[in-house]
Amino acid sequence: MKRILPFLCMIFLFAPIVHAQSYYDNDDDYYSEDDDYYSEDDDYYDENDSSDDDYYDEESEDDDFYDENDDYYDEDQKEHEENDEVSYIINKTRAGDQCIKISLALNIPMNFGNPWPTKDGNLKMGGIGTIGYHYFLKDWFAIGADVGFGFNSTIGGNTFNCIPIVVSATIQPSIRNFEFPISMGIGMAYESYINKSYWPGLVIKPEVGVHYKINQGWSVGCDVSYTILPQLGKTWDTGSKNIYGKFVTVAACARYYF
Repeated sequence: MKRILPFLCMIFLFAPIVHAQSYYDNDDDYYSEDDDYYSEDDDYYDENDSSDDDYYDEESEDDDFYDENDDYYDEDQKEHEENDEVSYIINKTRAGDQCIKISLALNIPMNFGNPWPTKDGNLKMGGIGTIGYHYFLKDWFAIGADVGFGFNSTIGGNTFNCIPIVVSATIQPSIRNFEFPISMGIGMAYESYINKSYWPGLVIKPEVGVHYKINQGWSVGCDVSYTILPQLGKTWDTGSKNIYGKFVTVAACARYYF
């Protein structure tokens, strides 16, 4: 019994120390497990990092995509520059366009003696102003109407006045911004001289022109027409005679498109 008692005392003294050591050993195992956990987390972040890298690699593919687009636009621009004059803008008249035409012209009589300002002419050179409206049914075809007011002085100091109202059809070929209207008009005119008047007088007016279209809204140019104003006196009075007035007009004109 005396021998057993010291042995038991040693057990009671060392037992807590052994238990504590095993506990800390367990803690070490626990932390080691944590270390494994964190190592797994590290792998997780590694996976994220790799996926992010792949994502940025995809963005690099996007960069390649834009590079392809750049090549596409380069080819398109190259083809455009080879086939077209990039700096040249064409203002083309289209079907449905409308225009207001304003012109001022010299009115030159052709069959009243010398039309120039000399003493041997019965009817002198005069002028005429015109305003009109035209509508394009096609790019190259328009219909419209014009109203004018013209005058010519006589050797006696009197004035022959004429107010023509003309309905016309126009064919208009074009080359780039240049337009070449070719019109045929017919209508009526009020004519007066001193205290005499003639109504309705017939008007026949073929006309050609060259215009330059500055932009989609405006064009300017020159028109030349041959106007025939017959006075058929025999229709109203068998004792009278027919007079065929013929005039050439050279006009500077502007057209406003809308």
